Amino acid sequence: MSRHHRFVGSAKLIAALTLVSRVLGLLREHAYSRFFGASPLLSAFRIAFQIPNLARRLFGEGALTSSFIPVFTSCRANEGEDAARQLAGATLTLLATALLVMLVVAEAVLLALVWIYGGPTLSLTALVMPYMLLICLTAFFAGILNALNRFAAPAAAPMILNVVIISATWIGGKLLHLSEYTHLRFVAASVLLAGVLQLATQLVWLRRCGFRSAINFNWRTNAVRRIVTMMAPMIVGMSALQINTFIDSMIAFFLVPDGKGPAILGYAQYMSNLPLGIFSTALATAIFPLLAKHVAERNHDAHLRSVEAGLRTSLFISIPAGAGLMLIATPLVRLLFESKEFLPDDTHRVVLALNCYCAGIWAYAMHQMLVRAFHSVENSKTPVRIALVMLVLNFMLNIVLVRTALRESGVALATALTAGLQAFVLAYTLNKHLPGLRWRQVTSSAMRSLLATCIMAAAIAALRGIGPISAILPANDAVQLCISIPVGAVIYLLVTRMLGMQEGAIILRRSKPE
Repeated sequence: MSRHHRFVGSAKLIAALTLVSRVLGLLREHAYSRFFGASPLLSAFRIAFQIPNLARRLFGEGALTSSFIPVFTSCRANEGEDAARQLAGATLTLLATALLVMLVVAEAVLLALVWIYGGPTLSLTALVMPYMLLICLTAFFAGILNALNRFAAPAAAPMILNVVIISATWIGGKLLHLSEYTHLRFVAASVLLAGVLQLATQLVWLRRCGFRSAINFNWRTNAVRRIVTMMAPMIVGMSALQINTFIDSMIAFFLVPDGKGPAILGYAQYMSNLPLGIFSTALATAIFPLLAKHVAERNHDAHLRSVEAGLRTSLFISIPAGAGLMLIATPLVRLLFESKEFLPDDTHRVVLALNCYCAGIWAYAMHQMLVRAFHSVENSKTPVRIALVMLVLNFMLNIVLVRTALRESGVALATALTAGLQAFVLAYTLNKHLPGLRWRQVTSSAMRSLLATCIMAAAIAALRGIGPISAILPANDAVQLCISIPVGAVIYLLVTRMLGMQEGAIILRRSKPE
């Protein structure tokens, strides 16, 4: 079996487990809509939860994992298992020490602000802030498991968070009948319990793999220096999308008058992240250890071909996913969220924001793959320079568009436009750093995916209400979705097959992860 097929097999495993987690995430969002609607208090909770979640992306699975895996892989290949254990232990103690100091300082500042100003946002943020330490350590151990080609436990970990939050939301609302603010504090406290369980799960799986890192404070080795040197710029470069998302929420929090902006964006962001989390992130996560291995083996040609395969496969999935999600957005949001607390106007606002985010799904997917291509050759400075420029551009567009009739949807549109430009700039720059990439094949594959997507979209639009074919489809939202989604998927795969594309056959082929 070729290594390309193996990483696709690993990606399929990650995607399957992530799919379960995302379904649980939908149930979590449904629970939010049932008990909190799109209220300003839910906006406060979303802001509070985004802060430790952003730390996870900055210091956990984003920057640290991307800098750690290549060095760890090289260390195992060249120096042996004992040296790799020492490196993992030194990196762990450095991460834990830094996070603990940050947590103490952050909590002190937050508690002082709560005492001075009060308010639900600051109070909820102080309550969930310890989750930062728990989830970053969880992400680090998940990175070790990924480097050992063990993908199941890391991909399954988010399920724990969703199950705990769903349980707390329903218990607080149905059994305890808590007030809205007390209910949200109860949910926030449950996040800490979920963090403990997530961390314990990764540790159990590491022990089952026979890997025990030797905890030590030997931070002055060349390997640790390489990780830290790479990590600093990666904090921005790898996590640009999450930083943009946080900026989106803060701008919506302050500039959307009714206080619903972050709550609306939270629903739209999660829906747009469904195809990214299930497919694109799975592909990027699975391919990164393979890229690092090619670099460690000095197999330049295999490295180039794997990057090309990752880009083609990612676009093959993300292009139709974004278009399809836009077409089914209204019945999907209405079915999942509308209730006594979640009003039809909230549905309209979430759909509009979701459509704006969907316009950039292909770019978000490319970004994940392109940045990992840079990081696999230990080039973290180039993506960060580009990311910093895009952060400024995104902020400026946010300020302009949020003041229009689009409101929070203007923020989502700014993020999608910036992501598209960033993907093109990253691709153009990568061509200089990795000469030999066959961009003609990647572009040809993307164009054929786009053509097949247009045909699929026309078919779904006909079923959904444009043209005489719509008469055969009942008006019920659930029925529309149950027919439109499989029909669209089958049409897309058939058309791409007719166009001679092999990506669909590779994805559907039974293969075992490496």
